[in-house]
Amino acid sequence: MTKSSPWKDKVHDAFLHRESSAVGAAFQKARNNGNSDRDNKRFKEANELIKEYDLVTHLRRQGKSHDRSPDAVENRLRAMTRLLADDRDLLLAALYSPLALVAAVNERYDFQGAHKQWISWCWTVEAVWRCVARLGGIRPKGFIDVELDILFPVAARQRCVAFLEAYRSLDAIEDRMASAAPYVFGSTPEGDTEHLFTARSIEARRIWVECLDQYESHTVLSYATPAELEQEITALLFDNGDCGPLLGVSTDRLTALDSKHSEHKHKKKGRKKCRMLKQDDKRIMYNLAERHLLPRFRIWDTLRVAMATIDRPWRWIIVVAGLTVAAIGMLSLVIAALVGFPTLTCAAIAAGLCCLLGAIGILAYGRMWALPWLLRMPAAAAIGLFMLTAMHPSWWHAAFGDSLPEVSPGSQPVSPPLGPLWVAILLSAAAYIYLLTTARNNGIKGLSALGRSLMVLLVGALHALMVSLLGLAWVVPVFSENGAELAQGWVTHPSSGVVTLVQATAWCLAAGVFSQILWDDRPITAPLSHTRWRKDV
Repeated sequence: MTKSSPWKDKVHDAFLHRESSAVGAAFQKARNNGNSDRDNKRFKEANELIKEYDLVTHLRRQGKSHDRSPDAVENRLRAMTRLLADDRDLLLAALYSPLALVAAVNERYDFQGAHKQWISWCWTVEAVWRCVARLGGIRPKGFIDVELDILFPVAARQRCVAFLEAYRSLDAIEDRMASAAPYVFGSTPEGDTEHLFTARSIEARRIWVECLDQYESHTVLSYATPAELEQEITALLFDNGDCGPLLGVSTDRLTALDSKHSEHKHKKKGRKKCRMLKQDDKRIMYNLAERHLLPRFRIWDTLRVAMATIDRPWRWIIVVAGLTVAAIGMLSLVIAALVGFPTLTCAAIAAGLCCLLGAIGILAYGRMWALPWLLRMPAAAAIGLFMLTAMHPSWWHAAFGDSLPEVSPGSQPVSPPLGPLWVAILLSAAAYIYLLTTARNNGIKGLSALGRSLMVLLVGALHALMVSLLGLAWVVPVFSENGAELAQGWVTHPSSGVVTLVQATAWCLAAGVFSQILWDDRPITAPLSHTRWRKDV
């Protein structure tokens, strides 16, 4: 990482990267009349504030020379909060540049290693948070309530980023902050203070996620680009900020990440504990996937979240493997019909098996299983099938040409403007353009929008194919006019039957995509749920 300011040489690189990445850069753009270099100079003059950090040098030492109890740390935090609340410029500097304050503290006390810097960082963001959130009757001088409301997301994000650093399993054990977490808010001889830090971490993450859920309502977040917002969501979800296991927040995870527990002879077991997720973690992951990943068409990341949050994943893998085999079998049988084999009915049976395995997965694993499969699309495609059933049979008769008797005189033009396959291509292209427009309107960049829209289109096409196979094999022949002829054509002319299938699939796909306008407040990728048991945001 390139450092442009001298004070940054005194701060751990990982902290600087975490604070300035994603939405952090947008906060600096939103700031008026200030920068981190000027803040660092201001902090060097704040002797009373820096003096409160001297206890950090003693928090992890053994002995009775200093009071390191939670009450002692709380007194320091209260003193820091009062000092910040009494000085508007100092509070704004600590809000936007907490690591510049850490650099000033580090210069005063010459911290060795990153752990004491990180504890100082946590103290800073906690004191700033108490000021901006007006906790404990604090009323920062020189601010009105509206101004503090505007700054609320900045304080929430800075606090969340600092606290979550303890739960990241970095490759170098000495770079992990988990071992220092029990000392952040004080320690006791019994060493049972991890819960003090974990409780604040869970709260900090929840508050920041709520800010992101309603980011369009926060002025300061309007400076963030869609790409920066996506990067922020990714950092909340994944351990190292862009990939790897999901980021859990719990006391058990801190214990597993602590060097004393992660280097013993059961190393693999320790790694498994690092990845454990509590119920609150799963709730947060589901919320982020539903409200941020799926509307941005991030299907692959949604699948990763679902796989990581489901209990007994080996059973989940078995069901997915069966579903994959059934889907491949279905496609293979359709291809075989295209070259003349009468396999369309067998393909419909394979489609039914896919639906059955999907239903088993939903019954066994619930909403997390259903999340990446975009189940609104097959539901809407079924509406398209109902429309096909009510249409005049000339639509499927065109695919068979002279192979079947005429449907009814005058029901169809002698030469249709477009052949059946061209109609299917036109409908599919219209559906793709609709998805692409939706992606771009959600702020997804050009190339990413093309790829993600195509992924959603392929998932929808697979659903539409299954619905069409089941419908043309057993529903349309029963309810549609001249349905017996269609059933006969599927057996005797399978290649023409595939053309009919392609027509139906394209129609159901287009119907499924365009029906999104009926639930305008919900994206097409939203799960099949409507009732919510939470406060509206």
